[in-house]
Amino acid sequence: MKMNWRNVFSICFIFILTSCSKEESKSSRSSSPVPSMVTIAKASLPSSLESSSVGFYLRGDQLGVTELDEMKDRLFSPGPTDFMYRLNSVDSRLDSLADAIIACADSPTSTKTAIITAGISFPMELACVQTVDATSMGVSDFKVYFGKASGYWYIAEIQTNANFAGSDGEPPTMAVLSKISEDGEEMEVFQISVELVSGTNHATVTHIKADKTSGLFELSSASSAFGALGPSSQVLTPGANYTGLGCGIQMMTDGLHVYGAGQFGQSSICPTTATACGNATDLSDAGASCGSLTSFSTFAMDRSTINGTLAKQLVVDRTWLSGLSFK
Repeated sequence: MKMNWRNVFSICFIFILTSCSKEESKSSRSSSPVPSMVTIAKASLPSSLESSSVGFYLRGDQLGVTELDEMKDRLFSPGPTDFMYRLNSVDSRLDSLADAIIACADSPTSTKTAIITAGISFPMELACVQTVDATSMGVSDFKVYFGKASGYWYIAEIQTNANFAGSDGEPPTMAVLSKISEDGEEMEVFQISVELVSGTNHATVTHIKADKTSGLFELSSASSAFGALGPSSQVLTPGANYTGLGCGIQMMTDGLHVYGAGQFGQSSICPTTATACGNATDLSDAGASCGSLTSFSTFAMDRSTINGTLAKQLVVDRTWLSGLSFK
């Protein structure tokens, strides 16, 4: 077969032009001025708590499973409650919206307070909004709200499953609400997910604080739902998005030790309250070495404090955002 070199050179030339065009487009796009939340979180998180490639969803009644092991496998491994995955997703989204965020930086903000659950609120300063087209993923309403005030960026990424009323849990109906210092030294984040199960709104709330200056990372989490994993399935009943520690836990680490306190379980009957102190390198028992990590600044939550109706109002109805005129 005779090679047509003219065609070959033409194809190569087109490929080069296309590649250059993509690179120019990529390089001409601004990067987000909002500091990376993953970077702030990882500054204090020990590698022993970093998300593993496989989530095992351990149960507290398994032999040899400590409270910190269970916390890691339920909150730091792939799955619906893997908060680091969500933070990374928001970081990536902000990069794609960089030009809009930069244009919004000096816009006057309005204060709106998100009611996270009973007794817990989160004031935010918001000025602008961008709509994300995610209908192909089954999301009917996906918006990113943002603003900057007094040295902090405020980001609210909220998505609603198109079939929420039909009790479809995937993709999740959820909000990630963030307050990030302009210098990238600290952040506070609430992750709220809500799912309609058998006519009842169930919610999971995770509260995160990280400070690169102090070297501290804190997390608290609880859910109104409960259930047990089947012997051959990773589906939690009721609902698909409650593989966390719904009974309610808090943890703190300074990079040297990890301290956890709460009810390390997800069954219908919560276990007794327990505490655990581990070495950051491997989560092995560290005895009484966590004395400086026992005073939390994240909210203490348990199953009784999580209100699914309030979560629906925040994420689906978005009544707290009414009356604002966004750019």
